[in-house]
Formats: sequence, C-alpha cells, structure tokens
Amino acid sequence: MRSGLIVGHGSDVGRVRPLNEDYHRVWSFPVGRASLDLFAVADGMGGAAAGEVASKVAMEVLDESFRRYTDEINAGHTVVPVGSLVDKAIRLANRRVYALATSSERRRGMGTTLTCLAMLGGRGYLGHVGDSRAFMVRRDIIYQLTKDHSWVEEQIEKGVLTEEEAQEHEWRNLIPRALGTRQQVVPDLADFDVRPGDIYVLSTDGLHGLVEPEEILAELRATRDRQHVVEYLLARANERGGHDNITLVVVEVP
Repeated sequence: MRSGLIVGHGSDVGRVRPLNEDYHRVWSFPVGRASLDLFAVADGMGGAAAGEVASKVAMEVLDESFRRYTDEINAGHTVVPVGSLVDKAIRLANRRVYALATSSERRRGMGTTLTCLAMLGGRGYLGHVGDSRAFMVRRDIIYQLTKDHSWVEEQIEKGVLTEEEAQEHEWRNLIPRALGTRQQVVPDLADFDVRPGDIYVLSTDGLHGLVEPEEILAELRATRDRQHVVEYLLARANERGGHDNITLVVVEVP
C-alpha cells in the first residue's frame, strides 16, 4: 500500500454453510502524495443469496463513497472530516440494503454487519454496526474496539446473562442492530491516534466466535508474516468446527 502498511486478509466459507455471505475489502485511495486507507468486513444475513447481496452492497457503497471523497480532495474541493464520511457512508449503505430488502419478497429481512477502519494522517476512524469486531494490539496488549450489537450482549450489560451463559444461548446470533433491517441505523463511531507498531484486526464472528483474542495476539507475536497469521487463524477456526463463514483482516503500522 502507498502508506507502507503491512496487510494480511482472507475469507473462508467454513465447514457448514453452503455459501460465503461475508465480504471484505482492502482499499488505498491516493490523496496527493499520501493515501486514505480503508479496511472493512461485512457478514451478511437473511438466507439463500440475500445475505451475500447485503454484504456486497455495503462494500460497494463504501467504495463509491470513499472514491468520490478522495476525488473531491484531489480536485482541491472542501470536504467533511473523515469521521463524518464514515458515518455518512454507513448510513447510505443501510438505506441501499433496506431498499433492496423491501423491494423483493425473496430478500425481505436481509441485512449485514459492517465494521470498517479508515486511516489518514496518523488518525484512525472506526465505524461499526452488528457483531463483527475490530481489535487493536498496542504494546503487546489486545483491546476490543467495538461492542457487539447482539441480543446476548445487551443481556450481559443488564446483568441478565453471564459471559458463559451467553456463549451457549440459543439467541446468541440474534443481531438487533444491523444494516438493512430498519430504515435508519445509528453506527458506533470512534477516532484515535494511530501509532507506529499498532496492529488492527477486523473479523466476522465466524473467526472470533471460535478463536479468543489472546490466541490472535499470540499468533501475531509468533509469526511476522501477516498473511500467514490470517491463514493460520482461518484454519484454526475451521478446525474448531467452522460453523460460519470466517473473515479476517490484519493491518500493521510499521
């Protein structure tokens, strides 16, 4: 990438699902002599091919929004801050997916998670809806940057369920907040300094539902090649059942 970031990424259908309804993308948009880098994962839902459509549309909207944004910058026009762009792009993706879901009986109820990370000028901009996740590794500690928008997570916060009960609960895959399931969505947003040595990890629940954060950290420590890290962790999730599609993006700041 123009920014010199070290990236590994991959996706696997897993061992149970007939289709891969996850989508992920890695972009680097030129901005003068620098670049606006963007990473995203999406986990579609809705059955048949509907989930695949939802996650793909989310990626297409991100591509369209960021491409237009950087074109405006390079043309010398005034633009909104990157954090506002992330917010607007996610809301637009929601409207596009919702329109498709309500225009066809076959696609009714479809939706997708979306977790994306943009980087420009030493700052990171995070946008998140659903139960995909973003992690940051800094000084050998792994932090979860996102909160799952899941029913069980809500119950944990209320003290109704414990972490252990949530892991086996029959409604653990119920996602109250996702793209396309309602006319409007409010994404979680954050921005922060990006420091040399940081490693950022984006994953769908097919990965982090079977591989603990500490295991991700251990593999990042043990293996310098970030693509090898991704391939190893995808294989580990498959070894443990691969009950869902599995997607992972790893980004290291040199």
